[in-house]
Amino acid sequence: MPLSKTKTYARILEAQGFKQEALEIYRELLKEKEDPEIQEAIERLSKRKKFEGVNVIKLREFNNLNQKNRYEFERWLSEI
Repeated sequence: MPLSKTKTYARILEAQGFKQEALEIYRELLKEKEDPEIQEAIERLSKRKKFEGVNVIKLREFNNLNQKNRYEFERWLSEI
């Protein structure tokens, strides 16, 4: 089942380091409805010159978590 393109999905992508993908979703959403929050996100992401993909720092932090903390983190993510 494909994911719906929503602000929440765009925020998740942005937080995970998928800035370009998030920017594309924000732009699509802005065409449908004028929203100051979406406009701010587009402006913030447009200021960046280059997107590297996954947030490597956060990925390293995640990899350094012990198993219990990883489980808690994954459970927290599933609730967002």
